[in-house]
Amino acid sequence: MLFVAALMFAQSAAPAAAAPAQKPTAKVECRLEREVGSRIPTKICRLDKEWELLAKDAQDDLRNSRNSHGAGMSSGDPR
Repeated sequence: MLFVAALMFAQSAAPAAAAPAQKPTAKVECRLEREVGSRIPTKICRLDKEWELLAKDAQDDLRNSRNSHGAGMSSGDPR
């Protein structure tokens, strides 16, 4: 009886052991950032892809603010 239980346990554990370990596809990166008006940095952890997306969004916002700020000033009309 003990032999049968051991055999069943070995068979059920074999597929789990044979499965290859999955490597994470994304890497977590932590940075220290300071909020405006604070001297104490806060640790913020995000995926690499999230950091890239935030940087791209910040560049797009800056580019859009530069383009929209000077749009009405070049006409010469004081109204």
